[in-house]
Amino acid sequence: MALVTRWFGFGRNADFDAGIRAFEAGSFEEAVEALRRCLEQRCEPALRKTAEEYWVQAHSRLAFAFAISGRFDVAASHLSEAVAVRPDYADLRFRLAWAHFSMNEPAKAQSSLEEALALNPNYADAALLRAMIHVQSENWEAALASADFPEVASRFRERSEHEALLRAIRAQDAEGVRKLLENAIEGSSQGESFHVTVAEGYAKEGRFDQAAAHYEIALRAVGHYPDLHCKYAQVLLELDRLGQALDHLDTAVRLNPRYAEAHAQRGIALRRLGRGDDAREAFREALKFDPHHVIAELEVLRP
Repeated sequence: MALVTRWFGFGRNADFDAGIRAFEAGSFEEAVEALRRCLEQRCEPALRKTAEEYWVQAHSRLAFAFAISGRFDVAASHLSEAVAVRPDYADLRFRLAWAHFSMNEPAKAQSSLEEALALNPNYADAALLRAMIHVQSENWEAALASADFPEVASRFRERSEHEALLRAIRAQDAEGVRKLLENAIEGSSQGESFHVTVAEGYAKEGRFDQAAAHYEIALRAVGHYPDLHCKYAQVLLELDRLGQALDHLDTAVRLNPRYAEAHAQRGIALRRLGRGDDAREAFREALKFDPHHVIAELEVLRP
């Protein structure tokens, strides 16, 4: 947004001023609240339009942060707020579909995807996600129609990979399709949150090596999210990679010193490394920020 537009309206509405300042400072939750108050008031159309744009952007930034952290329900809530104000933004509808897909809500995801594609019929990422949903429900004919989409081929590094995808769908090879779609969507606008979604799915299946690989890709792109370091560390603990797990938990509590879950998981790593005193201190730190943390409550009492 142009600098002139960004600061238009300053001095005319205190809540608008507070919202823009909070947004520029990266305090997006504060920005949402201040801009909401502004939008509840009567104000001139140009100022309202600017306030709405920043309100939508703030919700969008928050949604991205929560999606990267695996909290897709909160991400969906923020995106729904944004879509209500800007229903003609195809990208918002696609991101909302992604959140629903990640929560295993295919019907809601499908609905948002159709709305995104109605707004932009050439939306390759939406077509890819629609194909994934059809594959999961074993609707192979619909999956083929979505994958055999002119723009979808451009998501693959080689034309032969797109042709392989179409063959795998025709052969109803679900695992083969999954791998090929993972390669295609890796570079999409939802690449990082896609890897979080896939990692969580592998972790639930007990496939921790694969989960770790996808967390590593996400971390290379967005390594400043403490939740992501904590989730990756939990997978490393399952793989008995204790030293690496502790390193990532140290990073998580450095990025957010009040992160109770990271302190608790750090305590587990320390205990498994034979550092009992340090572990108890970590559990005490967890209880300082969450007095009812179940793991910390139990573990802090152990000798």
